[in-house]
Amino acid sequence: MKAGYCKKRKRWREIITNETINKILSLFGIKHSDKITQVYKSAWNIDDKYILKRNTDTAHLEKNILISSLLIEKNLPVARFYKTTEGKDYVFLDDAYYSLMDKINGHYLDPYSGNTYENGKMLGKIVAALHIALKDLEDKVEYYDAHCIRELDGWIKDEIEKNNIVFADGLIKDCYAFKELYESLPRQLIHRDMHLWNLMFDNNLFTGYLDFEISQKNVRIFDICYLGASMLVDKYQDPERVKAWKEIFRGVIDGYQGLSMLSENEKDAFHMMFVMIEVIFSAFFAKLGQKETSDSCVDMTNWLYKNKALLEEVRK
Repeated sequence: MKAGYCKKRKRWREIITNETINKILSLFGIKHSDKITQVYKSAWNIDDKYILKRNTDTAHLEKNILISSLLIEKNLPVARFYKTTEGKDYVFLDDAYYSLMDKINGHYLDPYSGNTYENGKMLGKIVAALHIALKDLEDKVEYYDAHCIRELDGWIKDEIEKNNIVFADGLIKDCYAFKELYESLPRQLIHRDMHLWNLMFDNNLFTGYLDFEISQKNVRIFDICYLGASMLVDKYQDPERVKAWKEIFRGVIDGYQGLSMLSENEKDAFHMMFVMIEVIFSAFFAKLGQKETSDSCVDMTNWLYKNKALLEEVRK
């Protein structure tokens, strides 16, 4: 599982010299780069024109490249990957795989700036458009068929017990009880890492989707709630921010439904889907040994669980 959507949730960085990067770029036919900037995790901005990315999992990388190429055929804005001078999709060097793609111009949207409802509505349409396209790709892509409750009863349960993670009374019991509703929800190929930092904008115009490395089959509202949670982290303890978030997420729902209607079961599942996502993060960061980050996830999980009424207000 990949690290999550909060800037404060720790992200490791790779230290690679410019000399090594230029060596890699030469294998893609780029003789030299004058400006190399590490932008996040294991990715580098090359002359404000390309992004060089390091992977250790070829399956994730190949899936990212394939999905991106298929979405380009559907005229969706995603990064185009380049081949090496030998016609390969990536370079293998020092036990890692390097891919080169176009840099999508733009920045991350601040949904709390300006008209919060309209910002949310725009985001909802963006997610729905991607889901419509991904649905058509399911027979062309190999993907993990995820099941949140099975994961809960497997590695998540193990991490909770191993790290003595304490959730609010009744929370885990209700997660298991969520199984029947969860299994009734529409499933398809989803992005799975749908947060604000994977959506690029330029002057409030959407310019592209990023990172399909961990795309999987799951309930489609996973992406919707994941995006919603990414906008709530570090803000759920501020009543004014929560009030603004409600308008943003109401817009997300309305924007999504403008292109693809949500069932009543999906709307009923919002609350526990939010909770499940944070339970996953709580266990994931505990597994990584990041106790402070895991504890912050547990706190948000408990807050979400106790604030079911908030989601009931938003869905109306």
